[in-house]
Amino acid sequence: MNSEVRAALVELCKYKSSDDYVFTSPKTDGRLKEVKKGFKTALRIAGIEGFRWHDLRATFGTRLGEAGYDAFTIAQLMGHSDIRMTARYVRGTERNKRAAVESVRLDFQISRHNGVTKQEQPPRLVAVSA
Repeated sequence: MNSEVRAALVELCKYKSSDDYVFTSPKTDGRLKEVKKGFKTALRIAGIEGFRWHDLRATFGTRLGEAGYDAFTIAQLMGHSDIRMTARYVRGTERNKRAAVESVRLDFQISRHNGVTKQEQPPRLVAVSA
């Protein structure tokens, strides 16, 4: 959990004892047994259609990917034992794809292969036709 979520939970629990539930339901003995029903109610009240509980999970994975985290870290945070499962949730965004391509530069002043290129003669760009 991040610091914002932690702060919100600390605030919710400020006046609760250690054996109290954080989220309660007046219809049961105090325990909230199912959050999906409340989620659907919140969507209905907000007028949001076509959004599913599972979409939150996909958004979490996608946002982590957009923030630049690798698939292995995302898989661990999402609880996946197989990284192929993570691929279902993490989608490449156009912004990330452009940034990835931009990060690969042909800057000959900085990177050289010492075994082939001599310092005195920088490599020349040539066109190769097929």
